[in-house]
Amino acid sequence: MREEENKRSSKNEENSFDLQSFLKKRWVVPAVYLVAAAGVLSAVLFMQGGDESSAPGEGVEVVDPSQDGMYGEEAVEVTAANEVVKKPVVEEEGIEVVVHYFDEAGSAEEKEQALVYYNNEYRQNKGIDFGHVENASFDVVAALSGTVVKSEKDALLGYVVEVDHDNGIVTHYHSLDKVDLAEGEVVKQGDVIGQAARNLYNQDAGVHVHFAIRQDGIAVNPSDVFEQPIDSIGDAVKKQQEAAEAEEEAPAEGTEPAEGDGEDKPAEEKPDALGDEDEAETPAEDEDGAEDSDEEENTIG
Repeated sequence: MREEENKRSSKNEENSFDLQSFLKKRWVVPAVYLVAAAGVLSAVLFMQGGDESSAPGEGVEVVDPSQDGMYGEEAVEVTAANEVVKKPVVEEEGIEVVVHYFDEAGSAEEKEQALVYYNNEYRQNKGIDFGHVENASFDVVAALSGTVVKSEKDALLGYVVEVDHDNGIVTHYHSLDKVDLAEGEVVKQGDVIGQAARNLYNQDAGVHVHFAIRQDGIAVNPSDVFEQPIDSIGDAVKKQQEAAEAEEEAPAEGTEPAEGDGEDKPAEEKPDALGDEDEAETPAEDEDGAEDSDEEENTIG
């Protein structure tokens, strides 16, 4: 009996010694911690997965916080700052320029192609008039995304739409058929503004749309910014201003200074460019001395 107890005691001492040796190995303790952590994590996940109270009830809308602004503010859609300026037409096939932009830095021939003859006067075209080769109507679309700030019918210009794009940039669309846009309505680039039509101001252009771009009221040649980021409009305006200043320093041939304000006036031999479609002056009297009708006196502001 005593011998058996001695054997058991010896065996227990041997097992204790083996356990101590085992625990002294470097990898044992980290392994134990990892196993314990995995067990705790599994238990937590199991409890969360089985807790039905954490799931929203039927009919409850789940809102993604990432879609809202910080501190609970509503998210605001930001207009793409790098949106590229497009032509105001859906398909360019069959579309041509019927009246060009009057560029102060252009040649005499180019300037002549950019004049609109109205009420016995030549006026500068501060936009581009697009028409169809078959003189047919076509869809006119927004060249840039923005907010409609003007949508009305003008006696001379036809239906007029103006779209604001922030930073003082406004695009103008004239000579449209009936328009269904209302002021304050948001349009995206490529949305239909209306259809090209005729107007009384530029009858020689036939069915067309007059498209203009202005920043802080200053006209820019659309051809200089087509397929360019919207930010390029500011640079184009500066170039236009520089060209206009250079033109003022060198009086045009066939003109003489007008008395009083120093501006050029038309020579008697050939009428010079006076205004433009957006800044048409009050029409002069007819040959028989009668004044024009109120409709002919309407201009765009």
